[in-house]
Amino acid sequence: MRGFCFVLIWIFSISVVPEPTSRPIFGVRISIGSNSQINTYVCYLENSRVLCKKRILDQASFIKIVSGYWPSIYNPNRINYFEENNIDCGIIMGEDEKPITYCPPIDSLWKVRFATFPFQHNSELGWSNKYNKPSPKQERYLYQRYNVGYIDSDFFLDTNMYLLLNDVIDPNWIRNYKALY
Repeated sequence: MRGFCFVLIWIFSISVVPEPTSRPIFGVRISIGSNSQINTYVCYLENSRVLCKKRILDQASFIKIVSGYWPSIYNPNRINYFEENNIDCGIIMGEDEKPITYCPPIDSLWKVRFATFPFQHNSELGWSNKYNKPSPKQERYLYQRYNVGYIDSDFFLDTNMYLLLNDVIDPNWIRNYKALY
């Protein structure tokens, strides 16, 4: 009888414990990766404060998932997280009815790391005060504001990514970032 009561209590207790909920975490790293792209995009699911189910994406797929255009395990309710964070990114339909991704803030991210565009055929200048990475003061600022200690390996994650995407289109932020020698 004692064992039966124990089993009953155990079954009851596991039935009322809620399933752990997972929350999507999106991020971007500004570093030339193995695919010769300047940015690397990542999706995670956060379960009980642990990041799991990591997936690296190309820019178009990342924008489609974060904007809710594509359903995925990272955005099953198809929430437009760009819109929620007041970021001008998303999908427009082309003349041939094919989806076209756009995201001006993402297109400017390379400027945070590089003094000049790292590939040929673009002479535009970046905001970094060193050639291939931010100056020491800029690196310190990136750590303090976005929790990115190593620009080569760390991702701007979750709210820090949205904050950065808003900042890179703010002329005052750009001026202040460039002034950090």
